[in-house]
Amino acid sequence: MAESSAVFDTSAGGVDDGLRSTHILATLGFGCLLGWELSMVFAPAFPLLAFCDLRQAIFLRVASVLALALAYALSAWKADWVFVHRNRLFTLGSLLALVTVANTCANLLFGGLPFGTSVLAWVLIGVAQASIALYWCVFFSLVPARRTPLTVSLGSVVGTTLFVIVNSSGVVWVNLMGIILLIVGSVGLVAYLSLHIPRDSVLPVKEYRRTPTLSWKAALSVACHGVVYGFMSIELCSMGFEAALVGGASGMVGTLLALLWSVLGPRVDIDTGVVQRISLPPLVASVLLFPFFDGPGRIACACLANIALAHTTLFSWYSTSVENHEFRLHPVDRFALRQVPSQVGFFFGSMLAYVLIFVLQTTGVAFSLVMVVLAIVVVAAFSVYGGDESKTKAQLDEMLALAAGTAAGLVRSQEDDEAVDDRRPGRFKQNCEVVAERYVLTPREAEVFPLLAKGRNAAYIAENLGVSPATVKSHIYHIYQKLGVNSQQNLIDIVDGCDDRES
Repeated sequence: MAESSAVFDTSAGGVDDGLRSTHILATLGFGCLLGWELSMVFAPAFPLLAFCDLRQAIFLRVASVLALALAYALSAWKADWVFVHRNRLFTLGSLLALVTVANTCANLLFGGLPFGTSVLAWVLIGVAQASIALYWCVFFSLVPARRTPLTVSLGSVVGTTLFVIVNSSGVVWVNLMGIILLIVGSVGLVAYLSLHIPRDSVLPVKEYRRTPTLSWKAALSVACHGVVYGFMSIELCSMGFEAALVGGASGMVGTLLALLWSVLGPRVDIDTGVVQRISLPPLVASVLLFPFFDGPGRIACACLANIALAHTTLFSWYSTSVENHEFRLHPVDRFALRQVPSQVGFFFGSMLAYVLIFVLQTTGVAFSLVMVVLAIVVVAAFSVYGGDESKTKAQLDEMLALAAGTAAGLVRSQEDDEAVDDRRPGRFKQNCEVVAERYVLTPREAEVFPLLAKGRNAAYIAENLGVSPATVKSHIYHIYQKLGVNSQQNLIDIVDGCDDRES
């Protein structure tokens, strides 16, 4: 595919220049994806479901969420097969979303079709959403990761803007045409970009590392976030067109915060656990305050939750893609496994709102009690998971700090010796290459290794390579494991040992 890799050509101006056009197209395409997904989340309040009443519209939306969760579960189960057939499978699967638009057009033009037909159409859109999200995650997992966070963040800004533009008119045919453009734009651009990925950057499927499933603690925390998002989205839809539009647009604030992290990039040591800690207070506050307001007050609470969830979701989106690329993780398996608990939580949150609004018509003290219980569950789930995350990170930081100062001094001495040794130019570099080959370091680990062997810390290496300190620390951890050492001192001894063997 040499002729197809021109989009990714980095020969004339380095990685940033060579990939600029790729990331511009990816920003637009990912923006179309986010605009479409937001339109689906709040579809019960928009013209796309204008052919049925609100109760039926919410039922169709809940059915699509269940299908989405099942599609992710099936993709994780058959991850290798899905990856091998990804381009054709994801393209066709994503275009199933057009069936939903066709269903709406048929209902509007020819009167009420059997409700079962609409249910089938919305089940198919769940499959389509899983297909297009997986397609984009696989694409970002296979391309250089330096600009991925910025591309995803800017794409989300574009996507939120497109969501407002497409849905603000309230005119059915304008809305449907906008939805079609979002679907075709997101599918078309990711298909084009994916087909131009150089073959040598894609490993055989069996060489990608399979990650274990999420622990029950992590899955519970992710699911609880999904419950809140599902609940608030249905509540906003039940409050009407304007409430849903404002709620969807409010995610821009969370997107801008995630954009800040992507711009700061290597200069901040932030991971998913930290982002969840930042998002937890506004998330819980929105749930607890929701019963005390009506109208605009409830919309404001729902928007607060949406901001927190947009921040967490977007950061998770690009951090997962970057980690997949950096550590050669199976992109289909890993992304799908992490989406299942989120979508299952979204399903139960949507069902909870549906039952409270339409079945039990709960109000007053009973409704407040339900919200208090929901807030307690969210806090408890995060407390269990967040404590485990902090402990693991602390242990890793302690290991990386061991003997760092001594190692830096030894390497400076080594560099001075190398500068005056004309008989063996490039000795340090050659030694590092020997060690990398001997211990089977991955290409990215081989890039990190010389900097680590020079006594550089994670922040310096992150700045040099353009990735986050958290990602660099994971690389260092894997290098230490492969070399069987627990400090930079031991690591440098191995590099020096190459000279002893040669002499």
